[in-house]
Amino acid sequence: MIKKTAKTILLIILAFSLVKLDTAKANVGRISGENRFDTAVQISLRGWNQSDTVVLANGQTFPDALAGGPLAYKMGAPILLTYKNRLPSETKEEIERLQVKHIYILGGTGAIDATIENELKKKDMKVTRIGGDDRFQTAGKIASYLPSKKAIVANGRNFPDALAVAPYAAKNGIPIVLTESNTLPSSTKKITDQKAETIIVGGKGVISAKVESKLPGTTRYGGIDRYETARNIIEGLPMEKERAYVATGTNFADALTGSVLAAKENAPILLVKKEAIPSPIKKLLNSYDSFRILGGGNAVSSGVEEKLTGSLEEFRFQGVHVNATEELLRSSLGDPERIDESRFSFDWYVYNQDPKKYIQYGVFKGVVVAVYSNSDSWLSQSGLKLGLSKTEIEAKMNQIGASHNQANDYDYDEMLIRTYYDKNNGNTLSGILLMREDFTITNPDVNETELRKSMEKQILDQANALRARHLVAPLQVDPKAQEVARAHSKDMATRNFFSHDNPDGLSSFQRMDQAGISYSSAGENIAAGQFNAIAVHDAWVNSPGHRQNILSPLFKKLGAGVYFGGEYGVYYTQDFFTP
Repeated sequence: MIKKTAKTILLIILAFSLVKLDTAKANVGRISGENRFDTAVQISLRGWNQSDTVVLANGQTFPDALAGGPLAYKMGAPILLTYKNRLPSETKEEIERLQVKHIYILGGTGAIDATIENELKKKDMKVTRIGGDDRFQTAGKIASYLPSKKAIVANGRNFPDALAVAPYAAKNGIPIVLTESNTLPSSTKKITDQKAETIIVGGKGVISAKVESKLPGTTRYGGIDRYETARNIIEGLPMEKERAYVATGTNFADALTGSVLAAKENAPILLVKKEAIPSPIKKLLNSYDSFRILGGGNAVSSGVEEKLTGSLEEFRFQGVHVNATEELLRSSLGDPERIDESRFSFDWYVYNQDPKKYIQYGVFKGVVVAVYSNSDSWLSQSGLKLGLSKTEIEAKMNQIGASHNQANDYDYDEMLIRTYYDKNNGNTLSGILLMREDFTITNPDVNETELRKSMEKQILDQANALRARHLVAPLQVDPKAQEVARAHSKDMATRNFFSHDNPDGLSSFQRMDQAGISYSSAGENIAAGQFNAIAVHDAWVNSPGHRQNILSPLFKKLGAGVYFGGEYGVYYTQDFFTP
């Protein structure tokens, strides 16, 4: 028995509009210099117009410097860096700019040579050296300047945990003391025995339970690695959420010198890798309104900077935002399944491997300038998502400061936002397009042959994304049905008619029969005048008969055909069938 579904017709012409607005971009900055010594100076310039006091640490080895952040904060002083035997010129100049009168040197002469101390004294500066026989004694002596009832205990053989906790310790006047993994040095125990509480930073592989048993009133913040430990410290010992500083977790200098500035702003330091934001740290990003990177690109790459920028964007599409680089797009999602022609000056990078995550990015000269998706693959900071009612979407748009333009269009952050609704599903959001306002002009030199092929593929992809949302198996492209659909679109344009039946009286089913397509059920959608594949898909979705064909679980195959020309400029045909 041959089963033939009802045929549906749609004729709607949609116009694309221009938009304009001016909104501030995401707030990500960088404080960096030519090297770690210069970066320390740049941090000092950012935080101090003048300071009577400076804390000076060895910029090449970390042991004696680890505990310096709380001391510097108490003294209202920046931390500057030096070589062991030579004071860098940039450090000298900053000391002069600050009009320093008193310098605290961290570490013994094995860390910072006496020649530097003498050089500073000759300039009529008071010099106080805080140093012991080893890093543990030095940290203990620093602790004597901080009369807190608490102490923070960190492993003295590595730096990340101490640096992650440094802004909190500094802000709260809590000394950082150091320990071996399995033994508590006597110089440290002398300090901790005087405290009511101790905070251990690092897991039991970093500071053992044996050491913990010798400490009073312990609370531990640890993780499987330095990044999870850092996250647990930040969550367990919270600071303000307005801004976070970001530094490499693989070197100590930038986080050390930046810890005092961070403490001044009651901000944490997030530790990252040079080329990546570790998963534990990623989970913190949405908590902050802005970021300041400490160090240059060799410490924290431009790629990480871009990801931080993306985390502040209202709209992220699988981790990629409008104005992201193609490099970030490819590093986040891999290579696109294909690159399509568009009616604009950009190309569509299409990711269709999983219909549940279907998305297409408009890319122009290495920059993402547009994004469209009708799948649940994107994220809005304010909670805007598919499935919300039009009233809810309008409220969310108002919440984020988007200005209503016309119809379902909004102006936001120098972009057009076009919202698509499914009137047959409670008038809920069914798709979204973001496009930079400077790319909303159509391209008069578009290659129509390539554009036609691209639109045909997108019609299939967008149908499958809709089916995935409704738990219907995807359609497979059928070459014969595609040729039938193409021929009918061309026929409608050239012979100036708009119908499932052509002027010769042949129906869609008869045309499929003539093409040798064997089917148990079949159906057809046609349309004319829509601007592109996105617009025609939206039009079909909002017509009950067309929508039924797209979502019918009876259909397994689809051929889509597009033709430019005729009275309406462009004609579309979808031919569905099941073998």
